Amino acid sequence: MAERKQTDVSHDGHRKRVKERYLTTGLKGFSSHEVLEFLLFYGIPYKDTNGLAHRLDDSFGGLANVLEADYADLMKVQGVTPHVATLLSLCGDVCRRYYSELNGRVTHLHDDKALSDYIKPWFFGQREESVLLISLDNKRKLLNGTRIFEGSVNSSVFNIRTVVQQALRDNATKVVLAHNHPNGFAFPSREDYDMTRQLMETLAPLDIRLIDHVIVSENECISMAELSETANLFTAQ
Repeated sequence: MAERKQTDVSHDGHRKRVKERYLTTGLKGFSSHEVLEFLLFYGIPYKDTNGLAHRLDDSFGGLANVLEADYADLMKVQGVTPHVATLLSLCGDVCRRYYSELNGRVTHLHDDKALSDYIKPWFFGQREESVLLISLDNKRKLLNGTRIFEGSVNSSVFNIRTVVQQALRDNATKVVLAHNHPNGFAFPSREDYDMTRQLMETLAPLDIRLIDHVIVSENECISMAELSETANLFTAQ
């Protein structure tokens, strides 16, 4: 009994030091597995969480991937309990909710950086291909952001009519299309190019301009209007 008490005291001391470190410096200097270890303090009381933090970090390849992982995949990692899997899933959803509410404060998308900053949170943790339509007025005031499709952009389910109907509903004069490549590079495919051209041609008679088509991947956000290979589509309007 005395030996167990000594182990608990030692472990409590480690937890206290980690908490004090965080309160002093924030997460600056914390490695990915250290953040997970700290987080797991609140899912696994009174036990060492270092080993599990390493297993999670190694299994998914970093903190972001852990927080984006499916509940079922988290449960496959040795030592993960339903309580822990729920905690990690909740953290990912809280991050997405946070970014969503931040986006709710945006009123104008004046430049490419503002546009990129607005788009990225829509695709945080998105495991399926997803299409976003951003409706703007002539001064780039944000009228609406709508997720109009999830699946494959090239799927027959996705069609130009959906975009047109939403743009008209928003009374937009300018629109931006964005979609992600969850398992690839943020570079437009031939299908992306063809679909962009077709959408431009459909919107033009309605006095609505497609001013950009943005491709998002895990680490980057590429504007087709800025790429030398595709910029001619947008300058020719």
